[in-house]
Amino acid sequence: MSEYVFCPRCGAVTKPGVCTNCGYTINKEENINENTEGGQVNKEIYETIYTGPAHKQPEPGKNKSSKGWIIGVVIGLAVVVLVIFLLVVLFIAAFVPIIIKSAYNVSQIPTVTTPSNNNNNTPTNLFPDVDPDIDPDTDPDTDPDADPDTDPDGLPDVYDPDSDEYYYATKIEPLYAGTLKFDYDKFINEIVPSANEYWDESAENTFDYYINGNYTSYLKSEVVHNFIERDGFATPYYEYLVDSYIENDNYDVERRIIRYEGECNGLFINAYCAYYALSSDDVDFTDVNEALRNQAISELYEYISKKSASNNSTETFNYTLYTDAVITFNNDEVLSVGYSTTAYENNDINNFYIHGINVDVKKGKVIDNTAVLNFNDDFSEFFVERSNIQNSYVEAINYSDAADITDVFKDDNGLILLFTPLGIEVGINYRYHYSYGWVTVTINDFDDYFLNQYSFDTGWGKGYDIFQYEKDNNISFNPEDYGYDELYYDL
Repeated sequence: MSEYVFCPRCGAVTKPGVCTNCGYTINKEENINENTEGGQVNKEIYETIYTGPAHKQPEPGKNKSSKGWIIGVVIGLAVVVLVIFLLVVLFIAAFVPIIIKSAYNVSQIPTVTTPSNNNNNTPTNLFPDVDPDIDPDTDPDTDPDADPDTDPDGLPDVYDPDSDEYYYATKIEPLYAGTLKFDYDKFINEIVPSANEYWDESAENTFDYYINGNYTSYLKSEVVHNFIERDGFATPYYEYLVDSYIENDNYDVERRIIRYEGECNGLFINAYCAYYALSSDDVDFTDVNEALRNQAISELYEYISKKSASNNSTETFNYTLYTDAVITFNNDEVLSVGYSTTAYENNDINNFYIHGINVDVKKGKVIDNTAVLNFNDDFSEFFVERSNIQNSYVEAINYSDAADITDVFKDDNGLILLFTPLGIEVGINYRYHYSYGWVTVTINDFDDYFLNQYSFDTGWGKGYDIFQYEKDNNISFNPEDYGYDELYYDL
């Protein structure tokens, strides 16, 4: 066997030990016999020890780095963490707005002739998203088989504006929808200063989300700003609040928007309210304009006052209020403004109602709604009968005594009275057991019920004839069609 070997580092011929050419250390280990196809040969195998920089040459047929699997694991973990992070971001983007966003079209004024659930309105689970690209969802939370007398828990709880307790009305009562409790000075001096944003501006100077956007879709009671000719209604029934303003030489009308955004006891409050203001060179409309403005923000004042006194908002994150207004009728004697108000706590309706402010434009005074028609028990009986035909069956009035219904009519904060091209729309905002809502009827010719305490022409609306329309279309009310053998109201 030769005593010389090839240096594995530089290839020089040298003796085992230290390469005389490059200084590489070579140790001879042992001889190994290897069987081959051609016979048995001896091969000398040497273990080489590298004395240079601390790294190892890769063996043939193996990965270049023995740490490759570690790098792969690290990269895999990084990918997993990135995916989780993206999922969290998507989750936040999708669901956080449900909690923090401040703010739907599901009903009409209940004067339709077919059975409807729009006249006995109960709280509905809705999403008051202010994003115009998002439609509200409806998710009724009412057990249709529940009996309010034997199973009150089967109906949704209704929040009493005067109490922190859930409210049960033992008989029909007025739902507060007016301005009796409103104090404008207190509102300006105690509530407005804590707002992050508050302004009261002409709608011409700001974006009107009710007319140009879709805030109307968040109202429980529909408002339509598209003008309809006064002889252009398809039926003699007034089905929703609709614009009927005609320019008048005696006064001008300005649409205004009130915006409020602030915090009360950790509760985020967002309100967007519309109203109208009148002006004239001959008539002082100061009192009228105050009444029109106060009606727009009365619900906001009532809610904040109650929350400020209770200091209890642990289960509520945000409160959103929408109040839209439309002029339902006007001429050179009277003007009528209808308000549709819907309030939300979190994703649930907290309250909703409609209300009318009627104005004597010649005197510049607000008309007392309770003094327009003769509200007595006979009228209440007439009202229930008309409602059964126009709105189908409404338990709140059919199960109530005439005297109790009359009491609600005589309460201006519960009464609904609007002048319209079809005559007078009259009804009530009510509470009954665990439910609340409103119901109205259309009276085309109201002379028989007019008290004559106000002197103005009552001729509008007489071109429509409900009774002839119902006769021609075979419209009537039969209690047996609703599973009743007799009417359940005591009149």
